[in-house]
Amino acid sequence: MGRDLAAAVPEFAGLLKEDADSGAQARAQQQVTLVINGDERNFSIRLTGRAPGDERHGAVLTFDDVTELVAAQRTSAWADVARRIAHEIKNPLTPIQLSAERIRRKYGKVIVEDRETFDRCTETIIRQVGDVTRMVDEFSAFARSPKPQMEVQDIREVVRTAVLDRQMSGTDIAFETKVGKEPIIVSCDRRLISQAVINLVKNGQEAIQSYAESPGKEPGWSGRIETVVRRNGDRVDIEIIDNGAGLPKHNRNRLLEPYVTTKGNKGTGLGLAIVQRVIQRHGGQIWAESEPGQGATFWFTLAGHE
Repeated sequence: MGRDLAAAVPEFAGLLKEDADSGAQARAQQQVTLVINGDERNFSIRLTGRAPGDERHGAVLTFDDVTELVAAQRTSAWADVARRIAHEIKNPLTPIQLSAERIRRKYGKVIVEDRETFDRCTETIIRQVGDVTRMVDEFSAFARSPKPQMEVQDIREVVRTAVLDRQMSGTDIAFETKVGKEPIIVSCDRRLISQAVINLVKNGQEAIQSYAESPGKEPGWSGRIETVVRRNGDRVDIEIIDNGAGLPKHNRNRLLEPYVTTKGNKGTGLGLAIVQRVIQRHGGQIWAESEPGQGATFWFTLAGHE
């Protein structure tokens, strides 16, 4: 109270100066980004000054929180980029891989000198093509975002099977799945919901691996992922809880956007974005809670089946 608005909120200074410099009734609009409790929020600000001849000083400022709109626009733009990348990159991958495999088959038996280098180079080509292909598949999955083919499912079995798929990946992480004894029926696309659960569990595995390799790991700590499925009124809640590195405090609300990643150069930044699109297309919601170094919990909801 009692502070100059431009000093209290520097992001508004340009808009207020525009009003002060204008001799006529000022009307201006600007979009600003503020960090509130560690989360980025986007606001559309409109300023209307006093009418000419009005001796009173001041202006009217109105604020609209457009964070969700901005996020939707970014997602739409990235989907178009992903579609183009997938198309342009995927075309040459198959002939590159087939050529490397043919070279290995045709010349592998006749090359004697420096055979180890030959094997290593051809294997590198084939392996790297496989890695790029998987990346392109992620681009395609995000760009397509197919309409769910809804069927009545016991969500307990969908989740349990998806978790088992990741559990078989050979890590030393302890898994616990709590789904109850009674069927929990929902209408969903089994393949898409399985993909969402797999992505979330994989995200937890990678967070645990990151913490396991960190110098701040507590003595006696061991990786654990817990999955919970429960009814909550007319909806169903699914939780994936890990005790890994946790999520950063800054810009946590943007973690579900495409190409926003906490893994540096290791991730494409599409895994959680794909999960969000799947859940939204099912009419559900997804959110996360975490403290750095104390693991993370991802929730998503689905409508119960009557």
